Amino acid sequence: MPNKIILVTGSSSGFGRLTAEALGRAGHTVYAAMRDVAGRNAQNAAELSAIESTDIRPIELDVQSEPSTKAAVEKIIAESGQADVVVHDAGHMMFGPAEAFTPE
Repeated sequence: MPNKIILVTGSSSGFGRLTAEALGRAGHTVYAAMRDVAGRNAQNAAELSAIESTDIRPIELDVQSEPSTKAAVEKIIAESGQADVVVHDAGHMMFGPAEAFTPE
């Protein structure tokens, strides 16, 4: 399988982090999305980008913020020209049927 450009949300811990690591080790370019990359998740971001023989790129993304999501996707497109796969693993709580929610 050729190298894919993959965005994984919720990459600071848990299944999101494990997914980002596994995809990176499989040879894909992985944008490991998380909140507060420069603050509370700085160590997580550094650990992910330091994994040998991988191209894991931590990126700031808050899935509950449309401007944050848009900025992250624009950065991925600017750097890599495309995004092939999105793995949405970030946790956020909403109540009600999903189709009833707007970005706002």
